[in-house]
Amino acid sequence: MLRFVLPSILWTILVIVLSVSSSQKLIGDGFVFEGADKIAHFIMYTFLTLFWTTALKRQNKSVKLRAKAFLIALIGGFLLSLILEIIQEYFIISRFFEALDLIANAFGCIFGVLLFKLIYRNTYR
Repeated sequence: MLRFVLPSILWTILVIVLSVSSSQKLIGDGFVFEGADKIAHFIMYTFLTLFWTTALKRQNKSVKLRAKAFLIALIGGFLLSLILEIIQEYFIISRFFEALDLIANAFGCIFGVLLFKLIYRNTYR
């Protein structure tokens, strides 16, 4: 089971670290266009949900987890997103709560589940 869950855990840690890091360190001096961070949010949460859905669907310990993998990954991804946005607002000086980030994260979560269904359409339902 660890081989299925480990990528999910590592990606979750990466999302958390990037979310609580100073935005100045993340952006740097490179070319950044308006809305680039929303694309980054969408991609991060797409993979977060894809990895967790894959882990929950491929594990063999619990049939209930497999059956509810889509819902768990969607709700878990969105709740993590909401918690991190609240932490950014109240505990990180250079970061702020942004509703558009939350929306981009939510769409990323939904797309992650849809991507899983596309990739594994003949294997998992």
